[in-house]
Amino acid sequence: MDNEIKQIYAGSVVNAEFIGSVLEENDIQFLIRNFQEESLVAGWAANVIKGEASVYVFAKDYDRAMLLLDEIQKSHIEEE
Repeated sequence: MDNEIKQIYAGSVVNAEFIGSVLEENDIQFLIRNFQEESLVAGWAANVIKGEASVYVFAKDYDRAMLLLDEIQKSHIEEE
């Protein structure tokens, strides 16, 4: 199915935004869901950890996105 999406990340909004910028630089379409903000816009407060978000990509881009995510994680570990 061409429209299937897969989650590649769940965690902080800051990290999700950074991952989104890397995906964008590599021409991969993505969606960031910020659950707290979604609930506030809807008029109620979700029972989620503050600053929690998820990043999704189309299934066709999943493997490439996961390779980029692995590179991000490796470079972060090397910096520490």
